[in-house]
Amino acid sequence: MNHSNFNFLDAFDFDDDTPMFTFQVATAMVAEEESNNQGWRTKYRGSILGHNIINHNRKEGELRLYNDYFAENPKFTESQFRRRFKMSRRLFLRNANAVEAYNPYFKQKTYALGVLGLSGLQKVTAAYMILAYGIPVDLTDEYLRIGETTAIESLRAFVKVIVEVFGDWYLKAPNEADICRLLSIGEQRGFPGMLGSIDCMHWK
Repeated sequence: MNHSNFNFLDAFDFDDDTPMFTFQVATAMVAEEESNNQGWRTKYRGSILGHNIINHNRKEGELRLYNDYFAENPKFTESQFRRRFKMSRRLFLRNANAVEAYNPYFKQKTYALGVLGLSGLQKVTAAYMILAYGIPVDLTDEYLRIGETTAIESLRAFVKVIVEVFGDWYLKAPNEADICRLLSIGEQRGFPGMLGSIDCMHWK
């Protein structure tokens, strides 16, 4: 990703299709994670003796994801992207850039013999897929070529960054202007008087 023109303030631009429930879920996950793992962190890293080594072909997953959704002329349209990711491509990339700029974990690294690791887009997309659809983490491997352990690590890192970077904005109580705007959106979509609903927020 290119961060040369990235400004953190841009990431806080409130968008009509911002999936606020995702940030609420992220907050709950971080709280639960900290509660469950307080005082405990595994020191082990690396392969487990006796386990099979799987070549996930990470580059294939990166190219597939990029060509499908993020290329100059992607395979899938903006409306298909919005339906599958629950937000616009612009908002997704804004959040992904903010996450990568905030936490080095999401920057693509080069390992031994010049082999590239997972891209930030692969890690962020894995986290979004798990949050948006509640899928088992090992299913992300089929499309993104990302292992189960890495998918879990990506999800944990992602939700912590979301809370730390966006929490003060997206998790704040709505003010009068926010309420008026949300009521207006609900009315335009055929739900007058509705302040917000996870079930109906993406209806057109």
